[in-house]
Amino acid sequence: MTFCQIYHYIGAAGVALVFVAAAALYLCAKYLLYLLWTGHVFRRFAARLENGPETAADSSPGNPLVRIYLAARPHAGRGAEGLRAELAFLFHNHFRKVNRAMTLLRLISVISPLLGLLGTVLGISKVFRIISAQTAADPALLARGIWEALITTIQGLTITIPVLCFYYFFRMKINGFQVELMEYAGRSRERGDGGATPGR
Repeated sequence: MTFCQIYHYIGAAGVALVFVAAAALYLCAKYLLYLLWTGHVFRRFAARLENGPETAADSSPGNPLVRIYLAARPHAGRGAEGLRAELAFLFHNHFRKVNRAMTLLRLISVISPLLGLLGTVLGISKVFRIISAQTAADPALLARGIWEALITTIQGLTITIPVLCFYYFFRMKINGFQVELMEYAGRSRERGDGGATPGR
């Protein structure tokens, strides 16, 4: 099937939805792997803290959670509120790209059904324009035209539903990371030795 045939079949809105779906698939795959890797490496780092912070300090320098923990550890003596504010600031800086990707995924989940609806409206208007030029309306032609017009709505919903699921899954993972960091950094503050011994 050529591009012209695809364009004739799904219209401009449908072609736009194909590119939107490709972008959503890329973002979901990339950040799913990234967040799973981040959590796995950080938990290994936390386990190494049992042998002392010096043992784990240089074990995972590329992991953003490890960098946040090591940067926040000197501020553990500022109290719970000061530590929470420092962690929030560091988390915002180290997860800027992730937050930007989450914003794009949220935007995709909003515009996909709208693009699908636009394609359906344009398709139905095209069908009615063709039928109005005929002296005797063919019900089969009307049904086929409406069916083709509804394809873009199906496309939009097919994109939106999984993207929203991934979006909220990523948000839950990020919120879980924040809670873990606060817990580990809080234990470091309670111990007063610059280290933490996770109890997991």
